[in-house]
Amino acid sequence: MAYPNYRYLAVDNTLGIDYDIKNRYGSGDYLVHVAVHGGAIEPPTSQLAAYCAGTGAYYVFEALSDLTAASLSLPPETFDEPFAVVNIGNSSRTVSWRGVEDQREAEEVAYISGLDEVLVSLITQELTAAGFVTDTPPLRLGGSDASNIANKNRIHAGVQLALTRSLRQSFYADGDLTSAAVTNPAARLPRFFAFGDAVARACALVPLEAEVADSQPVVRAAGIVDTSVSRAMRTPFSIDHTGAVAATTDPREQLLDRVHALVGTLPGERVMRSTYGVPTSAALFDVSADAANDQLQRAVLDAVQAWEPSATVSAIVATVNRDLGMVDINVQVSRSDVPGAEQDVTRTVGVLVGGTVVSTPE
Repeated sequence: MAYPNYRYLAVDNTLGIDYDIKNRYGSGDYLVHVAVHGGAIEPPTSQLAAYCAGTGAYYVFEALSDLTAASLSLPPETFDEPFAVVNIGNSSRTVSWRGVEDQREAEEVAYISGLDEVLVSLITQELTAAGFVTDTPPLRLGGSDASNIANKNRIHAGVQLALTRSLRQSFYADGDLTSAAVTNPAARLPRFFAFGDAVARACALVPLEAEVADSQPVVRAAGIVDTSVSRAMRTPFSIDHTGAVAATTDPREQLLDRVHALVGTLPGERVMRSTYGVPTSAALFDVSADAANDQLQRAVLDAVQAWEPSATVSAIVATVNRDLGMVDINVQVSRSDVPGAEQDVTRTVGVLVGGTVVSTPE
């Protein structure tokens, strides 16, 4: 069966048994290589993404079995696995690796598309200079749809590389694309490295600085004369003893409320800020509690760094309760401009699978 998105897929399949996720975040302005149809789905896109990324950012979603590979192929236009959404959403440039069937017999072609015209041009030039055939893909195989995961980065423009089966077979001895072959570095032929190096050269030439003007909204009350003081609505939303919307002018409380909202939001829930939030409920599908804790800690740190640069995180404790289907995240955070303020600023956020926030500030 075909799944419409990750949440449906995760219900029927087990991370670490049916599929695996490999994720490494970048920092600052970075380029990420991704393979959303990795492993047995479209080999060897996982290996190409990892090779070109080197020590940089990359993301791979891969099927672990040939028997279930077809059903785990989520459309790039609806691919919404939380770690992918965060990693790609925070990147300045994105290269998405795909595998497609030959459109003509024995066709060794790399179809290049996407909304990042600069990087599309550079990759085309480098691959052509290296002796590879490139082309514009048929419409149904293109990556220029704005909803394609490749185009969901900070500049809303990425590149999709769709390699035909014959081209991918030319990367391995005897054209072997079985899992045993593609996961064995010794089975790679010189064409694998020539192709990957050409793409890497193009990526090294593209500027990474992204002009993004996202900032946290502040709700100001009418009549405030002192512009150095802001009044912000409390999070979670509540009504105070006067019957008005609860608000505060305390900068410390405002910071706590913003971090609470950040951790209690899943990426994609805010339409105009699709990368805002932390993929908390994804940890419920991790096979290891330690791995879930590590992933959550990194995700929270990255989210706070991206959305609350004035905050200093002192500690993060994540607890996954699979029986209740809930993730509790305790975040100790302080304002970076107030030395020694980290002793009394702790919030716990409980999130159900699907993103429902079930706990309130302590």
